[in-house]
Amino acid sequence: MRLISYMSPGFPESLFEIIGAAVGAEVVFDTTTSGPSPGDDPFAEGTYDLGWICSTSFVDLALRGDRPSVRLAGVGWVPDDPDSDGRPIYFGDLVVRGDDPARTLDDLRGRRIACNDLVSLSGHFALRHAIERAGASPDDFAELVFTGGHHRSLDALLGGEVDAAVIDSVVRTGRARHDPAVAGLRLIERLGPWPTQPLVARADLDPELMATVRAAVLALNDDPAARSELADSALDRFVPVDDDHYAPVRDAFGRPG
Repeated sequence: MRLISYMSPGFPESLFEIIGAAVGAEVVFDTTTSGPSPGDDPFAEGTYDLGWICSTSFVDLALRGDRPSVRLAGVGWVPDDPDSDGRPIYFGDLVVRGDDPARTLDDLRGRRIACNDLVSLSGHFALRHAIERAGASPDDFAELVFTGGHHRSLDALLGGEVDAAVIDSVVRTGRARHDPAVAGLRLIERLGPWPTQPLVARADLDPELMATVRAAVLALNDDPAARSELADSALDRFVPVDDDHYAPVRDAFGRPG
């Protein structure tokens, strides 16, 4: 089997290498995007059997036509974050430098906001959704600057290249624990919550193999090396998830289930 992770460099590659070893899969990384771009489907093409992807990409792939290319493998992760309350949910953290006068999303009108990439939920769509709910057009509200990664967005903010950034809350939490500059950023708003990124599988993957994969990932909760990797990534544990968990993404972005 081949597993592709779209979650690095936001999350350490070593975490997915442990997952790959547990399920017997070769691991490949795409560090340029949070998931397959619209029109691109490496699962339908049989290039990959498993993938850790943004939930926006999962919803897109799962609802393409009558024969979607992917389905949930049935496992996600829970952040080490009290606001997640032990559930597989996270946020798009909207942050500014400590000396910035902005206190609300509305204070960022006309300014430069760093985003992850076009298909990112926490680093793009969460912000667009919040702006639209406020009755504004995202494309007119502010200049959205796509950096290609959450860490790059943080670096751009710290370097004064942008005025604010919207960041995967898990990535921000993890980096803030060892980077005083990131810890000093001020949180304006947590956008969400949203379902955390899922492990998906080719739709035609053998059901027994799928069950074996799911059990192997969940068993990593009891593996000391995996526990260490989870902790380093500001994650707590792996948990079962189902299609209903991702209904908020379908509903928010006009994709009926």
